[in-house]
Amino acid sequence: MKKYFYSDGKEKHGPLSLEELKHEGISKETLIWFEGLDDWKRAGDLDEMKPILELQPPPIFTNEKNESNEPEEWAVEVSDMKEGQGRPTKKGMFSSPFSFDGRIRRTEYGISLIIYVIVATFLNAIVESGEAPIIGLAYIPMLWFLWAQGAKRCHDVGNNGWWQIIPFYVFWLLFQDGQPGLNEYGYNPKG
Repeated sequence: MKKYFYSDGKEKHGPLSLEELKHEGISKETLIWFEGLDDWKRAGDLDEMKPILELQPPPIFTNEKNESNEPEEWAVEVSDMKEGQGRPTKKGMFSSPFSFDGRIRRTEYGISLIIYVIVATFLNAIVESGEAPIIGLAYIPMLWFLWAQGAKRCHDVGNNGWWQIIPFYVFWLLFQDGQPGLNEYGYNPKG
């Protein structure tokens, strides 16, 4: 089995198998030597190093800020990530419709409004007919659903859920793009 050595610029490391070398974080400029080479060579010049160099880990998210006071990248909560991945799992639409946590896209919010209007129209007809007044209790989960979806949409544009009580703010939520990347309410639902 071929054994590899690499230099980090200060000292040499090895002998390592190709599999062990993958975990050492070498770059194209890292000097590599193995038996059969006359001298050290850049990893980028060796064909057998290409699979290692093409394998790029996901970016490290931090919440450090640069001089312009804008976030470069944000920290990702571990609970939002699959084990072994560097980014959060993508959730489908209506994965938690009664939760006030997280962010949703404009599409999910718009569909939520349509669902609410259709169900409320049928409920109003039933309640006004007087045949089943107890069905009026269905307004409680319907309002919970509407407020939860509205709060998550507010989170997507960077505001807390209380903003949805502003008159006509619903139109802003329908047409405003969400904040890119990660904000204080979670990762961008667009991915």
